[in-house]
Amino acid sequence: MQKTEHKTYSFGEFTLDLTRGALFHGADEVKLRLKSFEVLKFLTENPGRLVGKDELIDFVWQGMAVTDDSLVQCLKDIRTALNDRSQNYIRTVPRRGYIFEKEVRDNGGGFYLEETTGVRVVIEDTNDQNLDAQQKTLGDRKTIVSGMIALARRRKKPILLAGLVLASLVFGGVLLLKPVVMRWLKPPSVAILPVVNSTGDPSLDYISDGLTESIITSLRQLNEPGNPRVVLTALNTVLIFKGKDVDPRSTGRDLGVDTILLSRMYFQNGLRIFKFEMVNVADGSIIWSQQYSARLRPLDDFLEIQNTIPGDIAGQLPLQLSDDDRQRLTRRYTQNSEAYYLFLRGREATRISTPSSVRKSIEYFQQAIDLDPNFAQAYWGMGVSYWNQGAFDERPQKEANEKAVYLFERALKIDNTLQAANEWMKRMELYGWDWKAIEETGKKHPTYSDYLVAMGRIDEALKDEDKKLSVDPMNPLFSWTHAGTLILAGRLDEAIAQYQKTLSIVSSGRVNFGPESPWLHVALGTAYIEKGMHDDAITEMKKAEELAEGSEAMHAMLGYAYARAGRKDDAIRVLEELKVKADAGEYVSPLNIAFIHIALGDRDQAFIWLDKASEERTSRLQNIKTSAIYAPLRSDPRYAELVRRMGLPL
Repeated sequence: MQKTEHKTYSFGEFTLDLTRGALFHGADEVKLRLKSFEVLKFLTENPGRLVGKDELIDFVWQGMAVTDDSLVQCLKDIRTALNDRSQNYIRTVPRRGYIFEKEVRDNGGGFYLEETTGVRVVIEDTNDQNLDAQQKTLGDRKTIVSGMIALARRRKKPILLAGLVLASLVFGGVLLLKPVVMRWLKPPSVAILPVVNSTGDPSLDYISDGLTESIITSLRQLNEPGNPRVVLTALNTVLIFKGKDVDPRSTGRDLGVDTILLSRMYFQNGLRIFKFEMVNVADGSIIWSQQYSARLRPLDDFLEIQNTIPGDIAGQLPLQLSDDDRQRLTRRYTQNSEAYYLFLRGREATRISTPSSVRKSIEYFQQAIDLDPNFAQAYWGMGVSYWNQGAFDERPQKEANEKAVYLFERALKIDNTLQAANEWMKRMELYGWDWKAIEETGKKHPTYSDYLVAMGRIDEALKDEDKKLSVDPMNPLFSWTHAGTLILAGRLDEAIAQYQKTLSIVSSGRVNFGPESPWLHVALGTAYIEKGMHDDAITEMKKAEELAEGSEAMHAMLGYAYARAGRKDDAIRVLEELKVKADAGEYVSPLNIAFIHIALGDRDQAFIWLDKASEERTSRLQNIKTSAIYAPLRSDPRYAELVRRMGLPL
């Protein structure tokens, strides 16, 4: 056990708990938004004194540019919480400020007792922040004993005795009472559904979708490896609800979250309005609602409210926020509103995920960087787009990876707390074939499942993916990835069913592996090839090539499908087309040429091109031990040598 200082103020029938960041009326907690709590805290620390509006704003918003309306809304929240319509607690002095009228009692620095012996309650091992929420260490949180002692400060001795007895029983039987303990210790879980664009102008989707991503990204900054304080449904998952009418309770139950955030963007009186509602999934009640307004021009208003919203949301959750937390929630990555709008444009183009949209995204990010060379998010976004160019075989994978790493490092040099850039740097260990680094990180590595596949440990990879899907069953990326691993395991009927399930999850659109995503069709075509359904496979490959704007990668897979179907002339035609492009100086992935040679039975040519693919660190080559594509080569000594050079076990 260790002692932690516990500071409270009392006034009238209320207690302001500074340590826990909470307001109590007797023993009952009264909900306050984060900013409203800070306003009340400052006023109670200065009772009887006229506190000016500017002084309050400077303290609470710490130099951020906000209007008086933000302060007025906080005072409105506080008056509601204190039932202070008659201004018995806080008196407004017109045009000057506020006076806290009640006597404030400083209750001194009491203490919480904290458990530090490391008692653990484990549900299952996982490999990302949301999944980490199911494995918690009691030593990282105030124990039930702490809560009982805190309650006893406000109650009589018999309650203290009863509380301590109850706490002893709980900890004595922690394994038997595991479900109860987990309900108390589980972090809050929230699904930030897409901001609905109700402006009537679909070209503004980049703003509404960008705000959705920004809120999720900001709230994720509260989490640290091994310490998921809030569980957030992934952006890939929430985007499947874009454009759909949703029932908050049923959607929340499907997603397995406690809280749903609904929002929409619309125009009113020449302003852009953003309206938010936080809904309790258990009973459908509205926990919190707030409206924000921004002028259409200049764009600075939007940047301001975008930085305010995450903190307001976090203030409604059962979280104890430190000053560092508040700073992370309100972090502004650029002061240039035009640069930020270009960044949002870039992210929108990235999500469309075609060769031309990826090229366009790089242009947007570069323009944003030109306006603000210290815009860390823009460097990260450009790095992701360069990596995508490698995935589309628009440039050599090694070159794409090097550019991506350079840009991620630039982003982290500006802001080393940018989680997205840190996570992508870990991902690049997979694409650089740094197997040792992934092994040392273990199950917490973001590409651990891919690592297991590369090592040939398919059963373990499937178990890892099953765990992810059990927590986030509607995540289309998880579903698509799992289907691909089922193909590698030879479970073809299950793989096809999983792809069809992905399509049912994402019923429309190009992003998130929906019916207009080339990645879903090329993967489904691969399953059909191994199943011997060659006509269906060729249909899927043609669809993928069309959706990917004639991408060389998809065209090569069509050639591979022709060869596997016995349509040798068609396969050779595609092969010659690829070689003509290569001879003309255009980039052609050597792995694509190798695939067709493998299917045509030309081992010598296959190994020549596979060696070139290995030099480029082509990512699709990492499945060489498990993919059926390479099966015809495995009896050849050159196969073992290639696997060895890649650093993989035989």
